[in-house]
Amino acid sequence: MAETPRYNEGTNANNPAGKTENFVSKHFVRLLVWFAVSGGALAIFGPWLLYVTGLTGETDANLRLHILYVTGGTIAVLGLVETHRKNTTDRIKADADIQNYQASQSHQAKMLDEQARQFTENIAKEREKIEDDKAKSEQDYIRQVHAERRSRYATAIEQLSNDKASIRLGGVYTLVGLVDEWLADEKTIPDIEERRKEGQVIINNLCAYIRSPFLLTERAEQLDKPYAKDLQKDFGGDKEKFDANKIAFSRDKAALEEERQIRQSIIKEIRERLQGIGTQDPWSKFDYDFSNAHFFYPIDFTYSYFGASLQFSGATFSGYAEFCGTNFAQIANFSKANFTRDTDFSKANFTRVGFSRATFAERANFTEATFTQGADFTEANFTGVGFSRATFAERANFTESTFTQGADFTEAKFTRNAIFLGATFTQGADFPKTFYNFPKTPFDFSEVQFIQHAIFVGATFTQGANFSNAIFTGNADFTEADFNFSEVKFIQHAIFVGATFTQGANFSNAIFTGNADFTGAEFDFSGATFDFSGATFIQGADFSEAQFTGNTDFSKASFTVNNDDLCRTVYTELSMATFDFSESIFDGYVFFSCATFAERVDFTEAIFTRGASFSGTTFHGDPIFAFTFLADDCDYETYEAKFSCRVNPTDYNFEADPESPYKIETEEQEHNGIKFIIPKETELFDPDDPSN
Repeated sequence: MAETPRYNEGTNANNPAGKTENFVSKHFVRLLVWFAVSGGALAIFGPWLLYVTGLTGETDANLRLHILYVTGGTIAVLGLVETHRKNTTDRIKADADIQNYQASQSHQAKMLDEQARQFTENIAKEREKIEDDKAKSEQDYIRQVHAERRSRYATAIEQLSNDKASIRLGGVYTLVGLVDEWLADEKTIPDIEERRKEGQVIINNLCAYIRSPFLLTERAEQLDKPYAKDLQKDFGGDKEKFDANKIAFSRDKAALEEERQIRQSIIKEIRERLQGIGTQDPWSKFDYDFSNAHFFYPIDFTYSYFGASLQFSGATFSGYAEFCGTNFAQIANFSKANFTRDTDFSKANFTRVGFSRATFAERANFTEATFTQGADFTEANFTGVGFSRATFAERANFTESTFTQGADFTEAKFTRNAIFLGATFTQGADFPKTFYNFPKTPFDFSEVQFIQHAIFVGATFTQGANFSNAIFTGNADFTEADFNFSEVKFIQHAIFVGATFTQGANFSNAIFTGNADFTGAEFDFSGATFDFSGATFIQGADFSEAQFTGNTDFSKASFTVNNDDLCRTVYTELSMATFDFSESIFDGYVFFSCATFAERVDFTEAIFTRGASFSGTTFHGDPIFAFTFLADDCDYETYEAKFSCRVNPTDYNFEADPESPYKIETEEQEHNGIKFIIPKETELFDPDDPSN
């Protein structure tokens, strides 16, 4: 019988229990056989020997049984010892296996981690390589796309200089398409500003083409007409020269028309891209430079939106120029521009615009236009212009401008300064009476609102000027605002009927060659002086029903009449006077000192509440302060001026110039014991008395 291999025989070599286990384990079978044989032999022969030897009387079965018990117990102990040893050995082996497994797993984990790390690194390298390849590919693609566009751009630029009109037109459409491509290319150029820069380069070239001179434009007016030369008259019957000239004319006419169509196509393509509905088109952000360009064809930018700089300085518009409803969001420069045909800027919105030294040879329409910042029309020349219902939110400068065919400013609104220094308002012989619904007076400022300074110093109106129902008011922050018409020349009628001045009015040294009509005007500011000192009224002055709240100065004013034109003098219904102040109300002190009236002056029903001075005044006609006439019911009715008793008597001075042909006849009237010297038949009244 082969022995079971023994493990861990050297374990616990120094331990007695361990030595016993090792011994038992090593000789277990022998010991087991020996104990079994010895125990069995002892159990069989032990009692017998005792009996034979006489130690016992008979064979002891109990002894035999106990020997067997002892033998079995010993064998059992040996079994337990062997079992314990095996269990211990198995446990040690299992622990060793576990440790080996754990070591193996740890090693495998490390190997897997290392493999994963290497795999990750490899993946990252591969991804990086792929990204590099992709980026390189994209860069190559971008370079390819941009190179292709620039190649098309260069080709299109060359086409613009081609002799054939069709090729030039093709170059135009190529450039327009390239601008659209650059603006839409978010993939290769994410930055909109960079895309706009690329487009601006092309826009500059298109504008340069518009600005480029074309020799035949000098003959455009001639070429636009049918061939007019005569064989006999112009060529003496030489048919060969006649035919050659006619062919050359036709060739030039066709060339002019072809070039006109090309340039109009550029304007048309630009305009179509400036009219985005609801949003601003990207083309609106471009700068456009048409300075010194010659537009020998009509241009149409109606309802376009210019969001950047716009230059038309020095440009010539030989055809109609349409800018109706156009929005100019930045600076628009039309200085020194020459408009030879009708021009329409109606309902346009200007942020800041310059028309200085611009010339409008025909009608210019700015009706309902809005100027949100400065509007510069200095030295501009207008041949009929309409600014009706226009709004000027900032300063409007018309210094030294010339209006030769009427100017309509009806219902215009000037929020800040309105400057007409040295402006000239004249009318040509061929002025159309119906232009812009002009009334009889060609220069119409009726119902205009001047919120701040309105300066007409040195302006000249050679035809009538209508300021009826105009409102001259002042901003609360500019309480000393001066509405200055000093040294203005009104060659024909000057109409201020119903006009309102709320911050003072200066008409000093103004010359009214025609009738000056201030009927119902309101000079309404108690802290201001309304200055007509030194003014000259040559054809009558009507201030009937005017109201002067502040002080009024007519000192050294001259009220004269040109006898040759006396028939044109305008009289009121009741007054036969040339100079009419009837029913005027002077709530401030009024000065007529040293004034001259060449004809009768009417003050009937005028009201003086703060004093009046006529010292040194010269009357060449009878001054009328009271007027009596026979009414329809056969009763006499009297209309007299009224003088307040609430002033110092010395505030009234009616001592005319000693050499005056006519004097003011006065009389003494008394109120509450205070004596006043006032004109005869007039009324001394108490303005605080409700009955008055």
